[in-house]
Amino acid sequence: MKDKGQVSERLIAQIWKGLAGERFLTSDGREVDVVYPGRKNTDHGPDFQDAIIATGSGELITGDIELHIRASDWRAHGHHRDPRYNGVILQVALWDDEQALAMLEDGKAMPTLALSQWLTGSVEEIRHWASRRQVPTEPCRQAAECLGDAVMGSLLDEAGEQRFRLKAALFGQGIREGEAEQALYQGIMRALGYAKNKERFQELASRLPMSVIQGLVRGQPWQRGCLILRALFLGTAGLLPSQRGVRVDGEEVAELEQHWRCFDAVAMMSHSQWHLFRVRPENHPTRRLIAASYLLSSFLPAGLLLSVLELVKGGQRRLEAGFMLSARGYWGEHFDFGCRTRNPNLIGRGRARDVIVNIVLPFAFAWAQFNSQPELGEHALELYRSYPKLAENEITREMAVLLWGGNSPKPVNSAQRQQGLLHLFHSFCRQRKCAHCPIAMLIPA
Repeated sequence: MKDKGQVSERLIAQIWKGLAGERFLTSDGREVDVVYPGRKNTDHGPDFQDAIIATGSGELITGDIELHIRASDWRAHGHHRDPRYNGVILQVALWDDEQALAMLEDGKAMPTLALSQWLTGSVEEIRHWASRRQVPTEPCRQAAECLGDAVMGSLLDEAGEQRFRLKAALFGQGIREGEAEQALYQGIMRALGYAKNKERFQELASRLPMSVIQGLVRGQPWQRGCLILRALFLGTAGLLPSQRGVRVDGEEVAELEQHWRCFDAVAMMSHSQWHLFRVRPENHPTRRLIAASYLLSSFLPAGLLLSVLELVKGGQRRLEAGFMLSARGYWGEHFDFGCRTRNPNLIGRGRARDVIVNIVLPFAFAWAQFNSQPELGEHALELYRSYPKLAENEITREMAVLLWGGNSPKPVNSAQRQQGLLHLFHSFCRQRKCAHCPIAMLIPA
């Protein structure tokens, strides 16, 4: 390849997005197929997320992709010291000037794919070629024009129900193993972590299992139990001021620090593990953990499992009221230690609905199936089918553009149909299984 000085990472990203279906050899001789190049990351961290590559043996590997002009930029940019890059499965560089595996912060190594061995011509020729590779090839593009809104709505309903039943099946495994309450707790915690910190919230729930929490809080007055939970969550997460090396005064801080010192046997996470870059104040992990402590404190007297199932029986309005929380005092005015907010809501209606649709209802359905309670199961399923739309996310917006072009997707008028879009994306689009996609199969050749 010629004209090295004119190449930018933007051009490399454009090239990478057009490589789905291509086969390469990595710098250490591994054969990989690009199944799905991933979604462009607009935040801090790896350049592409949720990519899928296949090894020579056919194994599918999902993870992040980092792009560089030269492979040595991996170390030059400090990625080998940054835990946010531990999910990278492949470095894509124009030139491999290292000829060695790139090291991750956790001690693992991953290969480099050098594009220079595959690209020929000048930068302008490659730029022209890359732009042509971006021409859409999906058979389902703007499928709504061909199939109509009624058919699209029916397909999304079916896909949304499949996603619901798959989630219920995952919860069913925990229920069968006698870990029903732990499975529900981990699901709620994961949902409270939002996209950027969901794995960390789940890890925290594993380090602090429900059995430990119940043993520490059982029999305590609500206010003291909530304080214990706040100290446990924030201390285990490594997010207390003393763990971050900062000084914040105040009665709330002093009480939390004092209580945390009583739990020195708990294995801590590092505050550097948390994703804080461009996180809105309402979604800051400290505030989300405070919300979790208030929420669980309200459920623990009767038990998390029984409390949630009773809310399900009460219908949508009661469910949402049970998961929406606002705070007074210190946490009604702060989203982190010393950082003020004007929003006293710890869990608003939007997040409550996300938790209910993605966690509570499929869990209740699984519980009902395992315990032969068909009325509860049917009730949970009907609630799901009738639940209003949730907030949009990157994937639902991407799928709406794919299937409807620039038009507003009127059939996507419920949470179930949004979940249907997510199911189609994860089951077919990411892995380029167009031949098996129920929408693409209806499009005339």
